Amino acid sequence: MKPFSSMTMKFANIWFVLVVILLCGKKHFGTRLGNSSHEAHICSGCSRLTLKVEFTSTVVEHEYIVAFNGYFTAKARSKFISSALKSSDIENWRIVPRNNPASDYPSDFEVIQINEKQKDGVLTLEGHPNIKRVTPQRKVFRSLKYSESDPVLHCNETRWTQKWQSSRPLRRASLSLGSGFWHATGRHSSRRLLRAIPRQVAQTLQADVLWQMGYTGAGVRVAVFDTGLSEKHPHFKNVKERTNWTNERTLDDGLGHGTFVAGVIASMRECQGFAPNAELHIFRVFTNNQVSYTSWFLDAFNYAILKKIDVLNLSIGGPDFMDHPFVDK
Repeated sequence: MKPFSSMTMKFANIWFVLVVILLCGKKHFGTRLGNSSHEAHICSGCSRLTLKVEFTSTVVEHEYIVAFNGYFTAKARSKFISSALKSSDIENWRIVPRNNPASDYPSDFEVIQINEKQKDGVLTLEGHPNIKRVTPQRKVFRSLKYSESDPVLHCNETRWTQKWQSSRPLRRASLSLGSGFWHATGRHSSRRLLRAIPRQVAQTLQADVLWQMGYTGAGVRVAVFDTGLSEKHPHFKNVKERTNWTNERTLDDGLGHGTFVAGVIASMRECQGFAPNAELHIFRVFTNNQVSYTSWFLDAFNYAILKKIDVLNLSIGGPDFMDHPFVDK
């Protein structure tokens, strides 16, 4: 990996906390990712600013991901599955069509739909020499909520908490558009949080030192797996490709989260990103309601590998560690 890429990833671990502290001054900032929560209280006598990012996932009924031991054509994959199911009681099954940029290339998985009454015979597939694993298709929900609450702790007191739960209530995306975090404007999404800071966040974290040394991200391919990006967004001049992996017919960002992340990485105007000359490859893997599927990610991962992506930013967490195909990839 190129020098700027590794330095950028180190910066990325701390940029978000510093951004909000700089923006909010004497306010509380808390984050929540997946099944864990983190709260930092900066002062007393002030309101608390909280961003919650939560993830839940559910199994898609009747759908299974068949992972192979290598990359095969669609015809070969279908043949392997048919051969494996001949000795089982499964008759009503079909391969779920996947129409995306990865469809033109060999793949290492297939999605099949099987009648619920016959699902017990699905393990028969794993007896085929070219089939590695069969797992349920999963649907992923990402929820964002930005809010303020009353003060609790004394000045400079910081509390870190981590909670683990077996399940969480399903919640659709919730954003307070007046909070100044990120919001959609229709034509493109703006990053008001970054613009509200007196100094650019990349320079605040001394990325300009690397720029002076010649490390600006030039020649580095960076993939952003998120909610997309507007084609004519004025802050980006080096977007090499935008691809859609969802069931929505758009490449644009209707939420703003993908635009915000892309801006932190490679914005070339106003709030300059860490690697302004990096090549951006936009992968739209979340819908505007922040829904995704394991198969969407797997196809997008394969395409990123094919395109020889150097750095991949993946804004997801929580229950994904239980999803074998996702973790394997």
